[in-house]
Amino acid sequence: MSLRSKVIATIAVAATSIAGSAVIASPAMAAQSDCTPYQGTVCLTDTSSWGGQVWRQTTSQVASCRNLAREGFDNKASLAFNNTFGDGVLFIYDTNNCTGRSIGIGSQVGTKFTGTDAWLNNKAGSVKFVFV
Repeated sequence: MSLRSKVIATIAVAATSIAGSAVIASPAMAAQSDCTPYQGTVCLTDTSSWGGQVWRQTTSQVASCRNLAREGFDNKASLAFNNTFGDGVLFIYDTNNCTGRSIGIGSQVGTKFTGTDAWLNNKAGSVKFVFV
């Protein structure tokens, strides 16, 4: 094998290694600080302890019904937080298109889907923010 061929082969192996490591990088874990500093947002997390992925949107992004499937968050939420001050209510529905059973979460309120809300744990399909 010529020197030129060896150099090209080495570069190809290095590029494959770099590209491969970029693909398998693990996602960052969510923290409460991924939501609470962002006034005017609503958040969902896929664990009830802020340890998993976080889904955060502004209230205007969910003022009409927003299905969670398009962001890959369908049937994943275990915690919700409405980070607004008197602006309105975050409704979380168990099906797409803001239909089915729902709960409403007021401003500056967070809830874990446990206890009486356990029926919604890992079952949220859509959200809507209603301004009051």
